[in-house]
Amino acid sequence: MVAAVETMAYAGQTPWHGLGNRVDPNISLEEFQKQAGLDWEVQKTPVQYWDNRENLRTFKDKFVLNRTTDHKPFAVVSGRYKPVQPKEIFEFFRDLLAMHNMKMHTAGSLKEGGRIWCLAETGDVHKVLGVDRVDSYLLLSTSYDLTLSTLAQFTSVRVVCNNTLQQALRDSSGRVTIPHVREFNAEHIKDQLGIGREQWAAFTAALDVLAKVKVDAATAAKVIDRVFEIPEDPEKRMADSDRLHAVNVIDLFTKQSYVGADLAGDTAWGLLSSVTEYVDWHKRARNQGNRLNAAWFGDGANLKQRAMNELMVLAA
Repeated sequence: MVAAVETMAYAGQTPWHGLGNRVDPNISLEEFQKQAGLDWEVQKTPVQYWDNRENLRTFKDKFVLNRTTDHKPFAVVSGRYKPVQPKEIFEFFRDLLAMHNMKMHTAGSLKEGGRIWCLAETGDVHKVLGVDRVDSYLLLSTSYDLTLSTLAQFTSVRVVCNNTLQQALRDSSGRVTIPHVREFNAEHIKDQLGIGREQWAAFTAALDVLAKVKVDAATAAKVIDRVFEIPEDPEKRMADSDRLHAVNVIDLFTKQSYVGADLAGDTAWGLLSSVTEYVDWHKRARNQGNRLNAAWFGDGANLKQRAMNELMVLAA
């Protein structure tokens, strides 16, 4: 089975997924790109075919998106498709590192190069109710296999357990999506994100609210049923495969066996932490690379966001 992570580098402490090769935090962006295995470009090569007279013909407005180093094909695209090069992803962070005291954390490729990402520490730190530390990060990713638009988003890590959670609220998503038919404009993306403190302040204020809301076992079960979209019909519930996931999350919460339970307790923040721990650490995955992909971009990310939304409604 091919692991989701193809290449990766990280600076500082080993990341929660335990993948990649460690690099000096002070290396240049160019060296970080090289160490992350992203020192390549993608190109569009015309789709061609042989007719029955053995003439080589070109398919109008169809191109194979491929990597320049080994010509690995990722997808067939039209002339409108505008790939964002790995170098552009790194350059996005250059002034942020210099002017906003951000630090590169990880970078790499997933799915044999079909997706790439860079993650930087923003330097923002918050302690939920003064005790439970959460750090802020900025993630920039793109794809060449047509599975993901270019995406810039704030994410967070609960330090005590390394659980990850996107900084998204109902009225402020903390993310910008750029379709591949649009030009990649780094400064415009930064303007839309609002690089600064407003998003972080709103997000951490919401966490403080969740930490003050007590949640009993019955309420937790109802919330988690909605998060995992468990049917209300008893017969359908028994047959639903997601039921086991819901039960496991409730077990973590009610037994206070999730990491950091001594800090969050039987609160909405504790229940959210139980969901993020289950997704990032316990939910079955083929390997850690696939777990990382799901936690940031797939079903895991969606589950964590639904949990955040449901608990904010509960706390309102």
